[in-house]
Amino acid sequence: MDPAALAADLAAKGQGKTAQEVLDTGQTLVLQEVRLTPEDFQTLCKGTGWHPKVVSKLLVIGRDKRLLPLTPQLPGSYSAIYPLTTLTDAELNLAVSEGTCRPDASSREVLDWIKVKRLEGMDLPETLTFSGTSADPLTKERKAALLAALQQAALTFGVTVIEGGPTTGTRKATKASRETIAQHLLLQLTSDLTPVVAEAPETVLKEFEVTSAAEMATGEIRTLTGVLVRLSGGTEGMWQTYGNLYCRKVAMEYNSTESRAQRFNYRKRLLEVKGKHDHLADLVDDLLEQMN
Repeated sequence: MDPAALAADLAAKGQGKTAQEVLDTGQTLVLQEVRLTPEDFQTLCKGTGWHPKVVSKLLVIGRDKRLLPLTPQLPGSYSAIYPLTTLTDAELNLAVSEGTCRPDASSREVLDWIKVKRLEGMDLPETLTFSGTSADPLTKERKAALLAALQQAALTFGVTVIEGGPTTGTRKATKASRETIAQHLLLQLTSDLTPVVAEAPETVLKEFEVTSAAEMATGEIRTLTGVLVRLSGGTEGMWQTYGNLYCRKVAMEYNSTESRAQRFNYRKRLLEVKGKHDHLADLVDDLLEQMN
């Protein structure tokens, strides 16, 4: 089926009125993005008549493998499902357990829940404090064995056990949350870069010493932007075509570093992007919500 016919078929079906239909639409777009040339894929996207932001969100939904087992519990619209893709695994589990992730949930309800939880500190409601006493002092070995046993038992409930006081636990939980977000962004960025690298001229890849999408995703930001600028014919073209990749890379680096100064600079970069490039504003807002 040619791109125009595929577009007509998708437009006729719509984005989906149930979670299953939304996931099917997202997965169809992801599959066609891999199969088609960039030009044909753009033809497909434009042919649906959907706004680029809608297509972008459906692609994110289609790539998020965590949603599949939750299909019966997911909301019935892409606009309500998409915010769930911005959550960490622990946050997504919390949304399910608190009843926010359910078939009749609206996008506004999901977004409001996320904002409230982020203001409160998403990690805090999930952090349980336990104290243990021992008649005799535990040796270092026995303490390690106890912690290992507790961690194994807690996995059954989807809980991670961390040794330490409340302050230490909260700090480690926040760090763990950032690491989870960074890993999620890395997977998404690598997936988005795969077709870009596949279509890139060998001369450009050699110039920047890049051999794979994973290398670009984990490498320096200047390498990523250098390749993207060359592929798009200039800085302005890079922002229009690949600005979303730059934003995700910056957000990934933010969540990967332990330096507060660096996190401040990464956040500042995204805010500058939002101020200069309107088409990236929604994406930047989504990414900023993930920055603890």
